[in-house]
Amino acid sequence: MPIFAGVAGTLVMTCFTRFMSHILKKPFYVVVILATMLPFKRNVSAPNVSVYIMATSLHYFIGVVFSYLYFWQLIEGLIINDALCALLYGVIIGSIAVIGWRLFFYFHPNPPPIELIPYLFTIWFGHITLSITFAVIFTIYASYTMSEAV
Repeated sequence: MPIFAGVAGTLVMTCFTRFMSHILKKPFYVVVILATMLPFKRNVSAPNVSVYIMATSLHYFIGVVFSYLYFWQLIEGLIINDALCALLYGVIIGSIAVIGWRLFFYFHPNPPPIELIPYLFTIWFGHITLSITFAVIFTIYASYTMSEAV
């Protein structure tokens, strides 16, 4: 279930950032930016298909990792699956993502010319949508498994 929640949550988050790109009229396409930066070269060229596949895989892999961490905390009783915990988890992982992206931009020899502060805020809010998606999926799964047990 955490794999499904991770993939679905990452999809929702990616759609949110695309929507915000449209609203803000900024090129905040996470996978495209990641694919552009992954080669970590001074001379940035248009990424090829394999780099896009690698960027997409990495993006979704990280989403699945965050989903497993959420699920693990549920199993261990460290959090409950409610809106407040999902929101707080989203704030925490969003902050981790912002720090990671900020460091990536800082150390990259030639980062893409985007407005970093609005991008990082978009990323931060996107992780809240990711976490809320986890909560919804795990709630549906729990209610489904409870109904199966009855």
